[in-house]
Amino acid sequence: MNENIISCQKCGLCKNQPPLLDIKKKSQVMWVGLSAKKKTDEKECPLSSITNSGRLIQQIEEAYTDSTLVTYRTNLVKCLPLDSKHKLRYPNKTEIDACFSNLITEIDSVSPKIVFLLGKNVYSAIDRHFKLSFEKWDGYSYCYKEKSGIYYVPIHHPSYIHVYKRKEIDEYIAGVIKIITELL
Repeated sequence: MNENIISCQKCGLCKNQPPLLDIKKKSQVMWVGLSAKKKTDEKECPLSSITNSGRLIQQIEEAYTDSTLVTYRTNLVKCLPLDSKHKLRYPNKTEIDACFSNLITEIDSVSPKIVFLLGKNVYSAIDRHFKLSFEKWDGYSYCYKEKSGIYYVPIHHPSYIHVYKRKEIDEYIAGVIKIITELL
C-alpha cells in the first residue's frame, strides 16, 4: 500500500513534501483529516499528537474504555498544499480528487469498521465520491452512513473544537465515544 502512495505524483504537491502516512495496520477506527501539515520530525504521522487536533484524537482514544482499540490516522490529501508564500493552505478540489484513490487504497488495506470524517471539507469530498448524502449532526450527536460494511461518520474537526468550543471538549469526546461503542 505505502509504496504506491509514496510514489504518487498525480497532483504535484509531492514536490512540497512527500506523502505523510501512518504505519500500516489493520484498525477498527480510521481518522481522516483534510491534508498533511509540514513535518517537523521524520517519524511524524498524520494527525500527530504534537498537533492540537492529534492531541484531541488521542484524548478520545484514551477515554475509550477498551484498550484493544487500534486506530489509523490519515488525510484526504497526503502531501503538503502550500500557497505562493509557502504557507499551508486548503487543498483544492482537483488535488482532493487526484488523491482520493490513495484514500481508497488505505481503507481497503486497513479495513476499518468506522471511518471518522473530520470536518465539512472531508465529509463533503467523501459524500461527492461515494454519494452518501450525510445528515448534519445535532450538537455532538453524530449520524453515520454505511457503505460496504464500513461506517462513515462525519464529525466536527478537532481543531474547530479546540479553538471555538474548548469548554465543550468533554461533550465532544463523549459523542465520539458513543459512536465507537455503538458501532464496534
